[in-house]
Amino acid sequence: MVQNKQKKIRLGPREKEVLKFLSEHPEGVWKTDLIRHFSWASRYDGVISKRLYNLQKKGLIEIRDEINPETGRSKYRVYLKQ
Repeated sequence: MVQNKQKKIRLGPREKEVLKFLSEHPEGVWKTDLIRHFSWASRYDGVISKRLYNLQKKGLIEIRDEINPETGRSKYRVYLKQ
């Protein structure tokens, strides 16, 4: 008999900071702006992107492809899942 157990999601301190930042912006944040906010060097951008991907895999955030109304180009927007 297999039972579904809810696993406790483990978060690091930086992941908690990202979630706190997203909770302060319920309308969502452009992914590039989020990376700029948490990245101290361009070399670190990949680390932040990987962190966002892992949070998405854990089901805590949602990354959607949307059209930026200012430029008319497609960009990613990050939302906190409720």
